[in-house]
Amino acid sequence: MRAVAALAYALMATLPLPAQAGVCKAWSAPVLAASIASKPIDEASGLEASRAYPGRLYHNNDSGDDLRFFITDMAGGNLQVVNLKGPKPADIEEMSLGPCGAKTCLYLGDTGDNAGARTEVAFTILPEKKTFSDTETPLRVVRARYPDGPHNVEAFAVHPNGDLFAVTKPIDKQMTKPGPASVYRLSANQLRQTEGVQVFTKVGELNLPQLLSDLPFYGWIPTGLDISRDGKRAVLLTYMAVVELGFDLAGGVPATLTAGDNVSVFRAPPLAQQEAIALLPDDSGFLYDTEAGRKAETFPLNKVTCTAR
Repeated sequence: MRAVAALAYALMATLPLPAQAGVCKAWSAPVLAASIASKPIDEASGLEASRAYPGRLYHNNDSGDDLRFFITDMAGGNLQVVNLKGPKPADIEEMSLGPCGAKTCLYLGDTGDNAGARTEVAFTILPEKKTFSDTETPLRVVRARYPDGPHNVEAFAVHPNGDLFAVTKPIDKQMTKPGPASVYRLSANQLRQTEGVQVFTKVGELNLPQLLSDLPFYGWIPTGLDISRDGKRAVLLTYMAVVELGFDLAGGVPATLTAGDNVSVFRAPPLAQQEAIALLPDDSGFLYDTEAGRKAETFPLNKVTCTAR
């Protein structure tokens, strides 16, 4: 029996590894989840779906807006504007929900840098709660810089372990030189600091031009990120696709991205200037929307679910 068991083990060791657990094999077509009034959310660039308060969405506008965010229900109604005390930001591009000690916090990222000229970026952190006042005082603001010079970032998310992961996009104004996207991390400990400027650590690269070679270059540009509640996967939005990362960013970035193995790619006719994505509270799919709200009275919020894993 031992010889048979040893032979069986040897044969299993020669088999190819199975596809990455949790990678979606089939996505639904997008359905319209809501039509959201484009005033005052006229350049939607960040999106989060609350797990603590079911049915609640958070939104933020792109550059030029004040230090604030918006709350709606899943249908885009019951709008509340929450202003935060602090200086006017340069370019808030993204928001995330994630742990901050024993609490869950909203992280607003002033990380946009189309010109590639900023010496530092900032994250404004505010505990999530049942009822927000019209004006709130942040818990803290964390300043940070990249170890290798400025980067333009529109996609970041906070991991369940408290670390923050940021994915870069091209810094030239025309975005005509896209290469692999770099992934950087700020640790949970760094996000507790209020003094000095924290330095990101580079953890790897995502070769989106190779993975999405059938798309034109703007289909390779990352615009939003969200991480699952267990941290084992994430969704990365580009202007033309969604890439589900079937691996834990806390464990590093694979050298090669392979569709159907460690990533799953969702393609659908894109929304104009799609820049915000959020996993559904149960991680069964995602929501995404567009910052082109200024061109209409409402903008669409689309929902996609995974139909096979």
